[in-house]
Formats: sequence, structure tokens, C-alpha cells
Amino acid sequence: MARSSTGMKRAAILDAAVVEIAQRGYYQTTVAMIAKRAGVADGTIYLYFANKEEILFSLFDRSMDRFIAQGKAELDAMGAAEDKLRHIIELHLSLVGRDRDLAIITQVELRHSIHFMDQFSRTQVAEYLAVLVGVVTQGQEEGVFRKDQDPVFAAKAIFGVMDEMATDWVLSRRNTRLENKAPEVATFLLGGLR
Repeated sequence: MARSSTGMKRAAILDAAVVEIAQRGYYQTTVAMIAKRAGVADGTIYLYFANKEEILFSLFDRSMDRFIAQGKAELDAMGAAEDKLRHIIELHLSLVGRDRDLAIITQVELRHSIHFMDQFSRTQVAEYLAVLVGVVTQGQEEGVFRKDQDPVFAAKAIFGVMDEMATDWVLSRRNTRLENKAPEVATFLLGGLR
């Protein structure tokens, strides 16, 4: 029972941090603001996180964990590489587009941290890129993707295009659905891979 209470409290802190950081920005948000929104004492935050930066990293990690878990389970049930890539694009844009506050953090606020950028490829992003490399390699083996394309380069380019679409959506503040761009993004990326 204590374990689930601990997990719920940690999740509440992270949920509060999403709102506070998205509204005020990372540097203007204090641990006290996060604690107040989460309904916990300031000191409670430090039972779960060493500092505010760790909260920021944990938000990114939680987001990537959710995406990778859902994506891998769904991809395992799919066959062709093109179908898998379309699905990854749809899933990526739909999950990012589902929570604008979290998107602000992952697309804007995290980019201001040199430490985060240094750690970027050592986190779950490396696992995500490995999934993309696997799909590109599968497409090459199926004969539908160009064999002269380095799968690692292609995976980074795919990620980069999706990431830029998400950043553009956040910064534009348009009231549109990000996932509506998935077919256009898929057409563009598949055209470059074929």
C-alpha cells in the first residue's frame, strides 16, 4: 500500500511540475510552487527528487517511457516496415499533441538545459532511435527502403522531422491537432526512404 501511495505522490509532483513549468518557464518555477500545486510540503519534493532539474529530467523520462512502452507493444503486432513507420509517426504526433503543457516542456524548456542536451542521447531517446533504426533496417531488408541509406542517419532524420513538427506546433500556439499532420509527415519521410 505504501508503495502505491509513494508512486501516486511522485506522479502528483510530476503532474504539478508540468503545469507550473509550462505556465511560468523552468527558471521562474520554484520547488515551492510545484509543491503547492501538488498539495505536498516543500520538503516532500526532496524525498522524491534531488532538485528541480531532476524533476525536469523525470518529466522527459516518464513521457518517453510511456511512448516507448505503447509503441513497442503496438509495433510488435504489425508487419511491414512502411506500416510501422506510419504508426510511429501517428503515435508520436498524437502523444505529443495530447498534452500541450508537457509538449512545451519537452519541446522548449528542456532545450535550455545544457546538461540535458549533453545527456540527450544517453536517455530513452537512444532506445527510441533504436526502434526507428530497426524499422528502417526492416524496410531495407524488405526492399522498400533505399539500401544506400545509413539506418542510424535515417532514424535521426525521422526523429528530427517529427520533433520539429512538434516544436512548430507548440511555438505557433495554433489551436490545431498535431496528429492531423501525420499523413503529410509520413508521405514526406517515406518518399525520402524509398
